[in-house]
Amino acid sequence: MDKAKIVKSLIYKFTERFAVKGIGFVISILLARLLAPEVFGQVVILTVFANLAMTFIEGGLNTALVQSREVDERDYSTVFLITLALSAVIILLMQPLSPLVASFYKSPEMARPLRFYAFSLLFGAFNSIQVARLQREMRFREMMLCNLAATLAAGALGVLLAYRGFGLWALVVYYFAQVVASCLAMLAVLRWLPRGRFSMASAKRLYGFGIKMLAASLITNIYNDIRPLIIGKRFSTADLGYYNRGQTFASTVSLNLDAAVQSVMFPVLSRIQDDPGQLLGMFRRTKRLGAFLIFPVMLGMAAVAEPMVRLLLTDTWLPAVPFVVLLSIGEAQVPLTSTNLIAVKALGRSDLYARQEVLRRVLMLIVLAVSVLGFHSVTAIAAGFVLSAWLDAFVTLLPVKKLLGYGMVQQLGDIWKSALAAVVMAAAVYAFGLLPLPLLPKLLLQVILGAAVYLLAGLLLKNESLQTLLAALRRTLRGAAG
Repeated sequence: MDKAKIVKSLIYKFTERFAVKGIGFVISILLARLLAPEVFGQVVILTVFANLAMTFIEGGLNTALVQSREVDERDYSTVFLITLALSAVIILLMQPLSPLVASFYKSPEMARPLRFYAFSLLFGAFNSIQVARLQREMRFREMMLCNLAATLAAGALGVLLAYRGFGLWALVVYYFAQVVASCLAMLAVLRWLPRGRFSMASAKRLYGFGIKMLAASLITNIYNDIRPLIIGKRFSTADLGYYNRGQTFASTVSLNLDAAVQSVMFPVLSRIQDDPGQLLGMFRRTKRLGAFLIFPVMLGMAAVAEPMVRLLLTDTWLPAVPFVVLLSIGEAQVPLTSTNLIAVKALGRSDLYARQEVLRRVLMLIVLAVSVLGFHSVTAIAAGFVLSAWLDAFVTLLPVKKLLGYGMVQQLGDIWKSALAAVVMAAAVYAFGLLPLPLLPKLLLQVILGAAVYLLAGLLLKNESLQTLLAALRRTLRGAAG
């Protein structure tokens, strides 16, 4: 695999994730200023059901398409027909089930939007194949442009509807339009429609890997989604709205950087799976870079949570501040967990991956049960997430130690410099925030101070990732000057 192509793909994927999610984040802020917290809680419930359905429809087949060494038109057509049939069945099931879901959450106004939103599964199923094909062909520039266009178009429509007073429907149409627009944009770029027939041999071969990935994905998504479902039922949709805002702040950076790394590094690592030495070297560099980028952002966000929420969302959303703090600390573990998971998937060990997922989620569900049953508090549920997230980081070490001999001591040795620099930076930023300054100047100065402290600490500690990035920057500047 050409190293320059990998770097270029990473740049495009980072740009896509942060540009798309950055625009989406701005749109969500505009919507939050126009809509009530309970509306966001209601739409969270709708999207949870849609995400679970989409996981079942994909069945791990999109991952199997990327991971397989050889894929032909029969494989793509077979996956298309399977996902299309499953999405149609689930859409039909959602029509009578929607009123029951709405009644369960004591929000009858959710029934019609849920029925409508179910139809996005048709477009989502097709889009999953388009994404797999673009990933496999390393066409991340086209993917970036398609998703940017889709987000802008859907966001403009959603904000317009919210401004006109459509409430819940504004958010539902926004999410629905984003799926549809992305699908249509990628169709225009790929110009791909299924050309082959259904192949039972392809289905069996892909499901051999995919069914285990499905089991792992279902366990993961059920665990991730059960928390908002519990909050929406046990407390209120407004409480769920506050929790969701905190989660949105925390996950915008961590999960999207993680998704960018996985989208590029999964196909790359899959192609060098027969060379453990090369795979381990690239794997370690990926982990160090992820820690260097994510640790300061997540801990810095926790340090500026209150002025950030007050400035961006107004005082109406101040109950979301504790969730921003806690969930940001929890999401800081993403570069540790995600790279371990990439390695196991890239090596084709879906059996080991599935067993690991069962262990991870059983432990996490125990923590969730204690936080829900032992405390009547949404904050306790968020604190339980922090505990389980960092526990998860250690659990995912086990198979990597077995497969690559890369255990806890080596992994901690690769990331401790970034972790220490981020903690020092967050402490300095929080202390500065205690000064009685206007919101906007305070937040801007906190960001500048945080960047300066983190870079200085990185230089003093001789952080390898910082040195690599500075060397690349110097080469770029010399090339531009020449």
